[in-house]
Amino acid sequence: MLLEVDAISRRFGGLTAVSAVTFGVSEGEVVGLIGPNGAGKTTLFNVIAGALPPSAGRIRFADSDITAKKPHLICRHGLVRTFQIVRPFGSLSVVDNIVIGAFTRVRDRHTAYAAAERALEATGLARWRDALARSLPIGLRKRLEVARALATRPRLLLLDEVMNGLNPTELTEMMALIRELNAGGITILLIEHVMAAVMSLCGRIVVLHHGEKIAEASPREIARDPRVIDAYLGEAYLIE
Repeated sequence: MLLEVDAISRRFGGLTAVSAVTFGVSEGEVVGLIGPNGAGKTTLFNVIAGALPPSAGRIRFADSDITAKKPHLICRHGLVRTFQIVRPFGSLSVVDNIVIGAFTRVRDRHTAYAAAERALEATGLARWRDALARSLPIGLRKRLEVARALATRPRLLLLDEVMNGLNPTELTEMMALIRELNAGGITILLIEHVMAAVMSLCGRIVVLHHGEKIAEASPREIARDPRVIDAYLGEAYLIE
């Protein structure tokens, strides 16, 4: 198992945002993490990636205990996340934004720019290489967020709503990109509300509700689970 999340909880004072959540992600998988707003998904991402320490539980990645390690150290292990709210360095070029990501893993400028160029090509951003990041529309900013993560050479990529707000063409392109990254050897754990994309991309789905895991199964099984239908999907996803 590449990632092992073992009974992770995160409390904020008297509020329990994540409660004893356990699941794993094997190398090569695409796993979805879904649930209604406020279910604890992004908080769980923050704990896995080191932005928040857990209140209880352990996390292992690639056979190393990364519980409560700093984000930059976790990134160097090969686990990196994107953010739901995309905030690039607007006054820098697209390529320089990506180079900043590369510098988390390499030290010299030449190697960092080489990594950035590969990420530009992989994400289809090469033609916008020298554009200021603030000039990009939301669809390209989402790609830039992925490209910056790719420059860190991840083994496991945590994608936080990279398809939210995209038009149908952009959505199709982002789904194709995720498939390409996975085919190229990157394991993916994604949070997403675009259920058509989740059902198409993921081999397995973990469902959170009120901070607790209520289901974990294949997309087809999740779409038939009465608890998930009641808590999140609604009757439209009921499969006979």
